[in-house]
Amino acid sequence: MKGRGTVFTMLWPTLLLSLLLLSACRQKPSEIVIVPDAQKNHLQRNHIFGQVKELCTYTLISEVPVSQNDTLTLDTLSFDTVSLMLQHYSPDGYLLDYCKMTPQRDTLVVRLFAYHPDARVDYWKEFYPGEADTVICRFEYDMNDFLSAEKVYIDDSLMQQTSYKTDGEGNVIEMVRHYDGYAVRNTSQYNAQGLLTRIDEFEPSGKLFKYVTIEYDNYGDEVNRRAFKGENDLIEYTYTQYREDGAIKKVLFEDRLHHNKEQYDYAGYDPQKNWTSETRYKNKKLQYKRIRTYIYY
Repeated sequence: MKGRGTVFTMLWPTLLLSLLLLSACRQKPSEIVIVPDAQKNHLQRNHIFGQVKELCTYTLISEVPVSQNDTLTLDTLSFDTVSLMLQHYSPDGYLLDYCKMTPQRDTLVVRLFAYHPDARVDYWKEFYPGEADTVICRFEYDMNDFLSAEKVYIDDSLMQQTSYKTDGEGNVIEMVRHYDGYAVRNTSQYNAQGLLTRIDEFEPSGKLFKYVTIEYDNYGDEVNRRAFKGENDLIEYTYTQYREDGAIKKVLFEDRLHHNKEQYDYAGYDPQKNWTSETRYKNKKLQYKRIRTYIYY
């Protein structure tokens, strides 16, 4: 009679072959697709999922100053709506218009966007009910259809001008904002996936004033953003945390210059993974809540 070790030795080639066949039949994990910044639409830039048609954001405050350590809970507090923002998007994810309103739905400001057939923004126009002036921003492009300038007018008077330089993918690598008698310049760097990794801000004299570094997770979502003054003096820090499905979960922000700490907690997600409730604390004191509703195509 053969021993157990002998039987196992005889079966081992068969088991090994079976394991190899099972391994070959398994599907490879789906490839992570990272969209470069230059190719993102407005929804993607704001980490909003799905084909959103209308986005409504209510901002609410409570008269009770609550800290994260208080026994009162958000569910037991009474909140008053202080503002309302309504945004509409095209089927391909570009912002068509937004409207800021009072809680009584009286319009405060409206901005309308117009696009070229290839989704490049042509201009936006902003107006305030009851006021005669209209603000319009016109966008200019180079021979490659990459952004080259942005000019803001009030009626026919040029009020502000910004010029841009881009790389071969259309990413902005230099931005110069022109003022009366001086200009302020920023430069930007990107990684191999086309994601923004560093912003340098310069004084009018050309001296480096501040720089920002940005880090991402394996899915191309921003997780760490640090701002430094001068060479290596950390002044601001932002950490973003996500759920396993990629939905935003928490944002922590610290302003070291002004000794402020902010925390944003997200909850109440819809089937598209978009949050429906945001709670903001500043130095552990409740500041406001935002409630969002979504309408999809």
